[in-house]
Amino acid sequence: MDRVLAELQEAARLMNAPSVNQEQRKQAESLLLKFKKSEKPYAVCKSILENSDDPYLHFLASSTLKEGVMREWALLGDTEIDQLRDYLLNYAHSHLGTHAYVLRQMLHVVALIVKRSIMSRDAAYLDTFVSNVCSLFSSPNTLNLGLEIAEALLAEFTVADKTLSSYMSYQHNIDCKRAIEGNSLYKIFISTMEVIDQLKNSPVSPHRREWLQLMSILNSVLSWDFGVILSKRLAQMSSLSLPVVNLMPSAQWAILKEEKVLALLVELHSAFSTERDIQHTTRHCIVQLGTLQGSIFNDQSERVNFLSRYIAAMVKLANGACAQPSNEEDHGIALAIRQLLWANTCQDLVNVHVGLFREFLGAVSELSVKVMLKSAKEDQDEGSTQDVVDVILDIWYTLLQMMDTLPRSPLDQCMLRVVECYVKCHLAPPTGIRDDSQDLDEVDVDTEEDDRLKFRDQLEIVGSLARINLEQTLPHYTSLLLERARVVRKVVENQEECTALYEDLHWIVLLIGYALADAPTDSDLTIPATILDYLAKQDVSVNVESTQAYIQTQLGQCADLPTQNPIIAPIFAIMELSALYQDILGKGGCHALSPQVFSSLIWALTRIMSSYHMPNERDYQFIPTSVVATFGVDSPISGWLVMFLVEKIISGLVYYSGEQSTVEDCLALLQACAKNSRVSLVLMKDDNFKKLVDRYTSGVLILPSSKANRMLSAALTVIMSHLPTNEHQHFIDRVFGSIRDSTVKMLFSPEISEVPSSPVLTQQILTALDTFHGIAAGIVNKIVDVVFNTVIPILEGSVNLLKISQHVQPITRSILELFCAIADSGILQIDKVQTHRLYETCYKVLKCYSDSAASRESLTVGVEDDRYDNILLCLELLSHLCSKDFFNFDEPDSYDETSSRLVLVGLDIIVPHIDVELLKFPKLSNEFFKLITFICEVYPEKVVGLPDNVVDQIVLMLKVGLNNYNDDITFYIFNAVSALSVHSATNPLFQKKIGQIIKHTLLLISGQELSAELYDTAADMVFSFICKCRSEYLTVVNEIVVQQEDPTSQECLRTAFSALIPATPTTTLTRRDKGKFSKIFENFAVNVYGICR
Repeated sequence: MDRVLAELQEAARLMNAPSVNQEQRKQAESLLLKFKKSEKPYAVCKSILENSDDPYLHFLASSTLKEGVMREWALLGDTEIDQLRDYLLNYAHSHLGTHAYVLRQMLHVVALIVKRSIMSRDAAYLDTFVSNVCSLFSSPNTLNLGLEIAEALLAEFTVADKTLSSYMSYQHNIDCKRAIEGNSLYKIFISTMEVIDQLKNSPVSPHRREWLQLMSILNSVLSWDFGVILSKRLAQMSSLSLPVVNLMPSAQWAILKEEKVLALLVELHSAFSTERDIQHTTRHCIVQLGTLQGSIFNDQSERVNFLSRYIAAMVKLANGACAQPSNEEDHGIALAIRQLLWANTCQDLVNVHVGLFREFLGAVSELSVKVMLKSAKEDQDEGSTQDVVDVILDIWYTLLQMMDTLPRSPLDQCMLRVVECYVKCHLAPPTGIRDDSQDLDEVDVDTEEDDRLKFRDQLEIVGSLARINLEQTLPHYTSLLLERARVVRKVVENQEECTALYEDLHWIVLLIGYALADAPTDSDLTIPATILDYLAKQDVSVNVESTQAYIQTQLGQCADLPTQNPIIAPIFAIMELSALYQDILGKGGCHALSPQVFSSLIWALTRIMSSYHMPNERDYQFIPTSVVATFGVDSPISGWLVMFLVEKIISGLVYYSGEQSTVEDCLALLQACAKNSRVSLVLMKDDNFKKLVDRYTSGVLILPSSKANRMLSAALTVIMSHLPTNEHQHFIDRVFGSIRDSTVKMLFSPEISEVPSSPVLTQQILTALDTFHGIAAGIVNKIVDVVFNTVIPILEGSVNLLKISQHVQPITRSILELFCAIADSGILQIDKVQTHRLYETCYKVLKCYSDSAASRESLTVGVEDDRYDNILLCLELLSHLCSKDFFNFDEPDSYDETSSRLVLVGLDIIVPHIDVELLKFPKLSNEFFKLITFICEVYPEKVVGLPDNVVDQIVLMLKVGLNNYNDDITFYIFNAVSALSVHSATNPLFQKKIGQIIKHTLLLISGQELSAELYDTAADMVFSFICKCRSEYLTVVNEIVVQQEDPTSQECLRTAFSALIPATPTTTLTRRDKGKFSKIFENFAVNVYGICR
């Protein structure tokens, strides 16, 4: 033993030495890991604790003891277990000065032993142990030890942490949780409160460690999940969705609803104002106490009294936070208030005295204003204060959802104040307080994009709050916008510095857009319900004649708007600034204007017009007269508005052709117009739109990005779908005929061989491929046939192009992207003849890529990234084809007699190019294993019949994927193997291959290398294999058993494996049988834990 101890000490020294070569460190690490996995390491660990003074070795010994107990529990007797527990407790008591992290790890071993022991001991075992622990609280000399043990117990018994423990079954965890909830948990809480009461008047610094432990214990108890025990699967889902657990103890915990507990927490929160870590835990205790509910309250009045006291405490804390500069304090109080609202119903809050509730709203609004004003002075990229702003706005959004029940008057006033403050924080002085000291000399569209994405959630909430006070907010936005719009022309003419002005315009436009309309979705947008309700009560009429006169003669001159309707006026204000911009752009003022503001205007028009312009009146029970008069289908203003929007789109494409984001915003507006069939029909009659199409078809219109090209062709395709069926071919010939004919001619001519060496031809090809990619994105059912006849020659010609341009990655990627877009579109709803033609083309492009892949992979520069992109696209293509299931599988393939499915043929082609290194890319591995699983589940008999080399490659990757990737991948693999097991009963060779995966899984479970969340899926797989391939299962089991050297381990494994075999042989895999087996399998995982070597 002395030699072993010396070797470990030397290894520990090498691990912590500053100057050690890599080989020495590697050898030392290997020795230490080998020791941690050694059999019965208890004597050596005790020797280390008693004879070594190295804290690193002490921690190693404690960790090794923990792993040893977990691994060999079934091999240890009760006497050995009790002796080890008592030894660790005595050692901790006699070595109170040892390092905290060593002591903590050691006591976690004790907690683990106690937890695993209670189910086989008498009922008093746990209560006796906890009573002994609490007795340590009474002496200053043992207080720290008692608190450490209590912390370890709470951590070990918390189901949220141990629900999926690999060394205990789920039911055992639940039983342990119930056991400690009996009396022990309450005893720990009361003892902790008594110690806190004794120490609260003492100085903090001498007892800082104790205070940290006390508050940690208190937080653990208040965060305890007393709720109803869920099934294992529901518990897993619940733990992912609930960030905070509501406090729902039994009536035994009546002390929690008493005033003294809340008062004590508030008192401690103030006392620890200079101790941030302790105060943070105290704040979390206050948050948790606010979630108190359930049977602890005898009646509603008790609940209301507690809630009233808690709200009063929140008012006090919020007012205190307003007087402090601490971001952390603001954040903590805001979280407490938000959790209070989340944990209580509207009816609970209504029952609180209205005066107190009004005071509460006032305190929250004061805190909100303080936080937002502070955020305006900070760099918005820092994020600290912005996080608090996010929580503050969440509070007001939660209150907004309760408005139908809560008192409206104080809520309306506070929400208006929050909105006004938010606006103020984003505007420059003198109207606002935005800090323009940062570099705003050149604000480009990229910054604007950041604003839309970074502040999207905030703006959505502020927009919703603004709708509560429409008569105040929207007229205010309108006046702010018009005031600055009137300055723009003057600023441009005088060539003045105007960065702050443009930033103001940008933010005001965003605020109007979010206030007037909801975010675009795939379905038709409607006017927000709040705005409809307002207009239903007090709609302000619109004079169509005066409005027409205004837009024809005064729009863009910043004159008075033709209406005071609070909803229509801001829309005209947006149009006013847009017209002003267009006028200045037409006079050569592009260089003086901000593309960010123009892009914001286009975005706002897209968002607003998607809801308001030519609405489908059948979507509304009531639609305001002012909206119908201004934007309805029959309104003359609405027809003019189509022309107005087209002019803005063309202006963006012409004057900001180099600004990619601005161009894409303009095309998004066109797509929004195209989506509305009523707008589309007017659009196609507009002369400017016809000119735009002519410029596009003639090649004059140059777009700055591949995405823009695809967006435009997609929009035009959608517009075509609104035409009568007999006009589809004429439209597609007129719009896309030129590029279709020229591309087909090039693809099938000798000129195509010059593409790799000609940048001009390469760009032409890429532009054409993007165009047809966009067409595919715009496909709907009624135009499938005409689109197919247009794109199929391109697809067929692309096969030869791919072969010729195999080393030109942009072309390769674009071709594969085009095929993916076609496969993912509605074009697969074509007849059988067309389907086979497309099927054959897809096969050829995959085969062509495979043939050229070897030579591409021989290159060294950037080939890995290219290979990743291309393989991923191939897998996506196969996934789309597989999900569409368009091929008639009853007929033999016309081009490949060895396969009856394109997807299986595609796997045969692609799998040889996928290696372990490539599967390290998460997105690619996810796509690959998802595809494999789908095919194995839907067509397992065909996978079993694949060529041996393909099957071997698939099985190898399934095996590698088990422990090298994430749980999602493992989930896919288990499902795939489960399906294959069912269909391999008549194929002994295939059974052996599947058996190796089963063996690997069982070894992973034994070594705790498999997430317990996957146990149910693993159980289904093993059950399928046992039922269908029983003899092979016995072979696999025997291989595992004979590999163990210890006879005791062999016997334990034989017993555990035998328990998995159903008593009555069955070949039917019913849900009921699987459910029973899952419970048996979980116990199996516990019993074999750590046995296999």
